[in-house]
Amino acid sequence: MDRVVVRWMALLWLTAVAEGLQVTVPDKKKVAMLFQPTVLRCHFSTSSHQPAVVQWKFKSYCQDRMGESLGMSSLRAQSLSKRNLEWDPYLDCLDSRRTVRVVASKQGSTVTLGDFYRGREITIVHDADLQIGKLMWGDSGLYYCIITTPDDLEGKNEDSVELLVLE
Repeated sequence: MDRVVVRWMALLWLTAVAEGLQVTVPDKKKVAMLFQPTVLRCHFSTSSHQPAVVQWKFKSYCQDRMGESLGMSSLRAQSLSKRNLEWDPYLDCLDSRRTVRVVASKQGSTVTLGDFYRGREITIVHDADLQIGKLMWGDSGLYYCIITTPDDLEGKNEDSVELLVLE
């Protein structure tokens, strides 16, 4: 009986090590109201016993998303996205063609805001959820939850959510 328990424990341990770091954002798209608070959720699992470093990055849209929201998207963007269903003209472009900045980082219990976000009510709560106190117009875009652990380098270490702020 003891051998069976030991084998099962070994199998569970090997499964956990083989999976490595796994980061998931449950909501791929979130619509929120201007000047209201919101929470962008991020979950992760790791086989590491070291504390994880959590970082949230913001990436602006490749082109203005408000026109599409109001039914005024460009004909060029519509024709390109129809040709390639996997390509999104608002989300898929090089980082050099958009704004990219660190929103916040958390190591242990210490949360550090990126320069652009200092003075705003923003923090990382629970293990890795980004809490924004009052949404601004410029907050619409993609948010990446990135988890780093020193000894768990395998797996998926980031996931993203699209945030659209409406009036």
